[in-house]
Amino acid sequence: MSNMTQDEKDAEIKRLTKQIQENAEKNKMPKEAPQRNVKKEGQLFFGPYVPLCRVHDSLITGLLNRGEKLDKGTANHDLAGHLLDQRRYTREDKEWFIREFKPYIDWYVKGALEWSGHQLRPEVHTTSFTLMDLWINYMKKHEVNPEHYHGGQLSWVIFCKTPNLKKEQEKFEGRSPPPGSIVFNYGEPQHPKWADHTFTYQPQENYMWIFPAQLRHQVLPFHTDETRITVSGNLYFNAPGMPDDISDKPNQING
Repeated sequence: MSNMTQDEKDAEIKRLTKQIQENAEKNKMPKEAPQRNVKKEGQLFFGPYVPLCRVHDSLITGLLNRGEKLDKGTANHDLAGHLLDQRRYTREDKEWFIREFKPYIDWYVKGALEWSGHQLRPEVHTTSFTLMDLWINYMKKHEVNPEHYHGGQLSWVIFCKTPNLKKEQEKFEGRSPPPGSIVFNYGEPQHPKWADHTFTYQPQENYMWIFPAQLRHQVLPFHTDETRITVSGNLYFNAPGMPDDISDKPNQING
């Protein structure tokens, strides 16, 4: 540009400026994302297998009737709950329970294997178990079961009686799970929140969750003047071919 006149230089600068602007327009990001046909090729079945099922009426009735005959507070020392009335079932109750509960363990093992993509192999997989402990909780207003996990390999919670908390929950204004919820927590907190491994459930009568014993969970307090009755327990699996059994030493719950 050294041999150009001033007018020629101004014209060339104007031309180059226009060219730069045009190139910038061409290289701008599109206003809308391009159409893409995204197809799932697979996924990770990540985390524990935790199914929900309805429990037959005779099991609920038996647990309630047998629970009424137990002494109050006999399980308080070994459990994590801040409850005044947690009762441990007798050995006779546990023998009855094993017979009633066996179909649910068969169902859980089959479902867990299918969920993880495995076939049931009797020489490797077992549904035989030893019942470590079994207790019934009478949860009243203001009481709480803080986050904890269980011993053994498998645990459950059976909702035998649930209070009507609809009005109380409608009035609740906090961001945490509403009163009376059971909350399962797996892994570390995640961000964004929708990626978090936390599940909240509003208990319904005659339903049961079965879950790995080390899965952390908690029950939030409610303030309605009613009682929530649940039954929980722990077990560990025996070697294939062994009979079901009962442990003589109740296990403790870990907070």
